[in-house]
Amino acid sequence: MNRYTTTLFLVLITNLSILSQNKYWIFLNDKNNVEYDYETYLDQKAVDRRIKIDYPLNDYTDLPINKDYVKDLNQYVISITGSSRWFNAVACHVEEENIPIIESLPYVKEVQKMHYHQILTSYDSISIGEKNLLKGQLESLEGDLFTQSNITGKGVRICVIDGGFKKADVSKPLEHLFTNNQIVKTWNFNGNNSNVYKSISHGTTVLSCIAGKHNNQPMGLAQDAEFLLAKTEKLMVENKSEEEDWLMAVEWADANGADIINSSLGYTSDEYFKEQMDGKTSIIARAANLAAKKGILVMISAGNSGTSEWKYIGTPADADSVFAVGALNPWTGIHTAFSSYGPTSDKRLKPNAVAYGHVMGYSYNNGVHETQGTSFSCPILAGFAACVMQKYPKMNNMEVFESLEKSGHLYPYFDYAHGYGLPKASYFLNDEYFSALYNSTFEVIEDEHFISIKIKDEYFSPTHHFSRKTHENSIGHNFKNFHINNNSYSSRLTNIKDRSGELFYFHIENNDGYLDQYEVIAVNNLEILSISKSDYKNKTLRFYYKNYWYEKKL
Repeated sequence: MNRYTTTLFLVLITNLSILSQNKYWIFLNDKNNVEYDYETYLDQKAVDRRIKIDYPLNDYTDLPINKDYVKDLNQYVISITGSSRWFNAVACHVEEENIPIIESLPYVKEVQKMHYHQILTSYDSISIGEKNLLKGQLESLEGDLFTQSNITGKGVRICVIDGGFKKADVSKPLEHLFTNNQIVKTWNFNGNNSNVYKSISHGTTVLSCIAGKHNNQPMGLAQDAEFLLAKTEKLMVENKSEEEDWLMAVEWADANGADIINSSLGYTSDEYFKEQMDGKTSIIARAANLAAKKGILVMISAGNSGTSEWKYIGTPADADSVFAVGALNPWTGIHTAFSSYGPTSDKRLKPNAVAYGHVMGYSYNNGVHETQGTSFSCPILAGFAACVMQKYPKMNNMEVFESLEKSGHLYPYFDYAHGYGLPKASYFLNDEYFSALYNSTFEVIEDEHFISIKIKDEYFSPTHHFSRKTHENSIGHNFKNFHINNNSYSSRLTNIKDRSGELFYFHIENNDGYLDQYEVIAVNNLEILSISKSDYKNKTLRFYYKNYWYEKKL
């Protein structure tokens, strides 16, 4: 065996040994005898954010972990890999036979085995009409209205938590961020250093969707925002990543004054059952909620499990105070197939809104290219949210959260694929925050047995790009088949258009206030729908078409 082979073999053995070790969170009882000074821990922006929402500067969750406890733990564990102030916990590699000993220690509250696997919520790229798609991904949100009003996210600080930002610091579409010192701080939680630019391009693409620029055309809306870049994934070393790094990154983001957190990951079937997607089970869902409590708008990709057996969103997108972002197909105007569905297991609305799931992004290896996934619909909306924060600096994070929902093109209608739809910039450019009253666009015709919907002549806009999409919305229910009649590939190259206004939506709500079913229908005929009353006794029906919303309880 030659020297190279021997070295490689030893590296492989070492990595396999590390991967075989069990990993645990060790939660501690108290924070006795610790010292804390918020002025040295919190960035001034973090202080200002907390003052705005009346959150304490000397909060118990911010206190550091007792160093004596950590020192003592070292004799019972293989290694300590991380820690969380918020949850008073340390992350450790531990031999399983030592767990009872650790649990018996007087300062230990609880020991929990750690979940490892996570999925970056991106998708393989394909080639499409780049110019029109680049224009459409922002125009679908009326983002040009922000740009024309010089609303560019200035003064807003966004933390991007991702797998890496390969060569972002030497990339032309992101050059202005570095020239103008908009990258405030970086940290590599895998290597315990500040270099986040060596490996993995996923974060570079995400950053470009927030603030990138191609030939002076914006790829994202937050051109003047500030950024914190956190690398938390180890995909070049192993296929499994740790929740601990994400948790530490969120705490770091808080301490360094983040106004928004954007993250494109989700834990699903490898670690959890669908019933556990309740926003309370996973430690990162609880961390996301705590970050929101401290005034941060947390935006998470809904996930790309729509065509898999899992289908539903993962965690931390399941957290109640997380703004989960799904993906819209630019050519059909409806939910794109790969985008994960809601609701949460306790039947809360997810996703909260959508943006294009096929976008133009940038990576060092591929340049400006088409890519797809909720990994990229989320940062598109994160840039949008930064513009809202600039426009209304007195709004707190949850006020922004609610206004993003209300600005959706479907609001107050919603479903478990589109949430409240595509947020629209026009909603925020009226200081009165009023919603226009729209004329009815369809007639509701009732008799003893049926309710029928007829589109009014003057609002009839026939579509032919797809037939019908139906979804039963209880966890464990199956999806009904649907068919999309896409145009030929060549016509798709130029046919980027917001079709959302051409579609008819309806959903069925049960007595408990949850959706049992929704449908999206192409308006190919004036007489669009007929429903038997006997099939929907004691249920509420809601219909939506071209800004008109109608509700009927049977």
